[in-house]
Amino acid sequence: MALCLFVSVFLLSLTHAAAGLQSPDLMMFAALGDSVTLPCGVPNIESCSSVNWRKLDIYSEVVKDGRLTAPNVHRLSLLKDCSLQINHLESNDAQTYSCVSGSVYSNVVLYRLNISEVSTPENDQKLELQCFLSTHQGLVGTEKCNNRGIRIKWSIEDNTPIDRKRFEIKNSDPKSDCFSKLIITKKKTDHHRKWKCQLFQNDTAKAALSYTTTVKDGIEEVFAAVGESVSLSCSNTSSLTDDNSQHEGRTEAYHVIKESPLVIGKVSALHAKDYKCSSGQQNVFRLHTLDVSAEYGPGRDNLTLSCVLTCSKECEKNFSLTWSGHSQNSTLMRKNNTLINRLVFPVSVTDELTCSVRREGELMASKKWHTGSSLVTPLCLALTLGLLICIAAGGLYMYMKRKHNKDAGNEELDIEMERNHVYEDVRDANEELNQQRKKQREAADTNSFYDLLQAVN
Repeated sequence: MALCLFVSVFLLSLTHAAAGLQSPDLMMFAALGDSVTLPCGVPNIESCSSVNWRKLDIYSEVVKDGRLTAPNVHRLSLLKDCSLQINHLESNDAQTYSCVSGSVYSNVVLYRLNISEVSTPENDQKLELQCFLSTHQGLVGTEKCNNRGIRIKWSIEDNTPIDRKRFEIKNSDPKSDCFSKLIITKKKTDHHRKWKCQLFQNDTAKAALSYTTTVKDGIEEVFAAVGESVSLSCSNTSSLTDDNSQHEGRTEAYHVIKESPLVIGKVSALHAKDYKCSSGQQNVFRLHTLDVSAEYGPGRDNLTLSCVLTCSKECEKNFSLTWSGHSQNSTLMRKNNTLINRLVFPVSVTDELTCSVRREGELMASKKWHTGSSLVTPLCLALTLGLLICIAAGGLYMYMKRKHNKDAGNEELDIEMERNHVYEDVRDANEELNQQRKKQREAADTNSFYDLLQAVN
């Protein structure tokens, strides 16, 4: 049965080649666990129901008449444009695929990017990493990479190129990079460092893979800016001790709750030291801190910014401190276990500056400083506070004045009301007196008339 399938595929290839309808093989690249989409290069497809996808290296139907037929159908998808999508790439997925519609077909070769560490017993001071292309059949030969514009490049995790001072890169062929070695002169601080292998085709990144090295009795370096938080994680049952406290006669220890790391909520320069896991793993963390401070120069015309890296031990020579865009005005110096970069500039300058610490070119931590704002802030606060006090005093004065005027108005109103009341009393008394006078006058008139009548009689 297998022989018949092989013969049918061979005859199909011959038929397509004879018809001159075979398009050039397309190269695709991915790493284990990635998702990749294989385009169907057949032109003018009216419907995906006429499309078949086949694996040619180990002949099998993947898609038949637009329907998925492969056993691992849960990882495959046929897209609207008839492309084949493979999710969670596995080793056996790296092979040649053919998209067929009628008598026209196109092939896609899927390569897998690999990275591995090779032990070097003859030289325990070296670490060797290998990055290479493979298919399900094994390593890809250089003849398949020639004249395809393929290159493999090594970098640190943040894509910083390898500086080659203590690194050596070897390629299998000067004209092709299907296989490349990174040889590292080992240091204790290479423990838990990440290295990246990137594959380029015609200067376009196609795939990337990272690898974390482990060094026996190694030290994991951690960099943190002052004021930020940092987490140091041991195993589930270990505790974390301050390794320097033993030398200083102290018994200070940081105990970790099970399955929880040590979290320093607000880092300061005092936290720059070694921390050691007390479990059987014997992990050691070396914490370095970065801080920025400022002070006025003579005459208060210039401002001096000091970027200080406080190291747990002595700062290594491959550490660097830089100011963004102002390196020409800065001065770098080493003092005890600190690395200091001072920057002097006029107070009138307003800008946002960043001090960065790098290890072998790799950015480890940074801290920003807003010039023209931080030292001026106290003056601005004082002026603002004085203005607020003046406003409050003015408001209080106006309130008291209005209250005084209101009270004076109320008092005048009371006096006026009192006056009106007295006037009414006087008027009432006058009216009453007039009434009495009128009555007396009437009585007098009556008496006079009576006397006149008596005289007549």
